[in-house]
Amino acid sequence: AAVWCYHDADPDFGRYQGTQLHKQLVQQLASYPVSVVHSPSKCTVEVRIRCVNKGVTTDSILCQQRNRSADFVLCAGDDHSDEFMFAASIARARAPLPPVSAASGRHSSAAPSRRTFNITVGRKPSRATLYVEDTRQVLFFLQALTQHALTLGV
Repeated sequence: AAVWCYHDADPDFGRYQGTQLHKQLVQQLASYPVSVVHSPSKCTVEVRIRCVNKGVTTDSILCQQRNRSADFVLCAGDDHSDEFMFAASIARARAPLPPVSAASGRHSSAAPSRRTFNITVGRKPSRATLYVEDTRQVLFFLQALTQHALTLGV
């Protein structure tokens, strides 16, 4: 994606220029497989390739042979484009994992499952089941998770 940010511009003039840029890009790029998104609340205009999003990428990563047996998935995001990622991780969480070999030392009579945690930053409608208020809380969560894993010797 290509993103034009106008965070530091005069708010009214930046919004005006963002709107004008959006209109021009939509017109100029109409015949190309891209989408143009203007987000005044984030002060950005973004051009993305259609059919390529965080959900497609997440699904691709989770389907790779070396990742198929991952039993823990954590996705975190702060805007609407992250909803594709959350949807893909939820869909893959419902898919059965391949059997665990006896050589791995893990034995279970139940089919293995993938634990998936989706976190959205800020309270808003989302497919994510968890939320934090800001990015500092994401970092705090990751630090706590790391400490817990070290305690368990994972």
